[in-house]
Amino acid sequence: MTDTDIEITADLVRDLLQEQHPDLAGLAIREVAGGWGNQMWRLGDELAVRMQRMDSTPELQLKERRWLPVLAPRLPLPVPTPVRFGEPSERFPKHWTVMTWV
Repeated sequence: MTDTDIEITADLVRDLLQEQHPDLAGLAIREVAGGWGNQMWRLGDELAVRMQRMDSTPELQLKERRWLPVLAPRLPLPVPTPVRFGEPSERFPKHWTVMTWV
């Protein structure tokens, strides 16, 4: 399967949440238009799920997970911060992150 063969749907997002973060799986999921290397999904009113779709390496998502919480309190504007981590699985072989919605 190549990067472009992965179809990210609301059902996939819900299934991944059910598997890895079942307490969040009942929240409403809505696709956010746009994005290129990542696809965003609103999760309830306060969260978003960021799904890596293009880059085959996890470095960028892992850097975001590491540095956004460090940078956010130092910046003069709201910055999304990770609240949960999704790990690669058989259903979706990439990292994904649940973040605050800004």
